[in-house]
Amino acid sequence: MQSVAILITIAYTAVITWGLLKLTSLLTGGLRVTAEEENEGLDLVLHDERGYDIK
Repeated sequence: MQSVAILITIAYTAVITWGLLKLTSLLTGGLRVTAEEENEGLDLVLHDERGYDIK
């Protein structure tokens, strides 16, 4: 009986987690940035911040 309850709990949390990830993806455009933004750096893309900018 306990193993059934454990399996139900695992299935329930998996479904809820999947639903929350899909909702997050719809609201924010996904969890990951594009490959170009990742290579450029998030500080520069999101905040236009540059560290150690020597001119």
